[in-house]
Amino acid sequence: MKNILVCLVLMLTSLFTYAQDYFVAHVKGDIEVKSNNAKVKVGDQLNKDDELRFITQDAKAVVLTMQGKRMVIDGKETKKSAEGEFISFVSDVVLPLSTNIQLSTRGGDPSNIQDFKTFFGDEKYVIIGDILTVKPDPGQYPLDNGWSFIYRYETGSRPVNKIVANQGDQIILDKNQLYKTKGIVVDPEKSYPVKLFYFNSNNKDVKELVTFEPIFVDENTLTVELQSVANFLENNNVMKGRDLMDELYKFVIDVHGPINKTLFFNWLGTKELITRG
Repeated sequence: MKNILVCLVLMLTSLFTYAQDYFVAHVKGDIEVKSNNAKVKVGDQLNKDDELRFITQDAKAVVLTMQGKRMVIDGKETKKSAEGEFISFVSDVVLPLSTNIQLSTRGGDPSNIQDFKTFFGDEKYVIIGDILTVKPDPGQYPLDNGWSFIYRYETGSRPVNKIVANQGDQIILDKNQLYKTKGIVVDPEKSYPVKLFYFNSNNKDVKELVTFEPIFVDENTLTVELQSVANFLENNNVMKGRDLMDELYKFVIDVHGPINKTLFFNWLGTKELITRG
């Protein structure tokens, strides 16, 4: 009987320890596991008792609990040690990841944009990859007779005005074209916010449409993150199918920022990240 109780206690202890693990789904900045100096990366699992070294205090990692809850391991919760390092146990710096899906979603039909403020919002807007192709309502925003869209931002030394490329009645926000000026490549994150105008070169009529912050997320990086999250949630029987697709959408909003739901699901449909069901 005693041996059975000992085995039961060991089993429960093992389960409890495993339940405290966190699955790494996103990393910003450099974080190391102090015991072996290994860099924390997507796909790793961390225990609550692991001691981490944050190379810079603004480094952080988004993690999932074994039940699929999103949390953040935040270097800002650490204090500099006497040796000048930001070191802390996982349990001391892990917090729930704040979310507000309803306020963060971006609406509007990307194939017939009638209100640019509704579509882009007035804060962050996530673009997967370097290019966003959308179609303004041709009845409101024809691209002929001198009309075009102007993309304007500040570089710190001067404003930059770029004509937005188009193919027929579609406009193309191309990071590589918009953020290169006089041979210099501009970091989008250092040129917020952006203003989008509808401009007529013939009569100089101009309409300001929206002010927002475009967030260009590397497509390969995002694919790795979402594949890791999908595998983790499916393998641990947390969710699958349509529920999992919705969870990946919420993950992008929480981790990277607001994105148009239609565009996201269209993009997700081109990937084989989840088991349909």
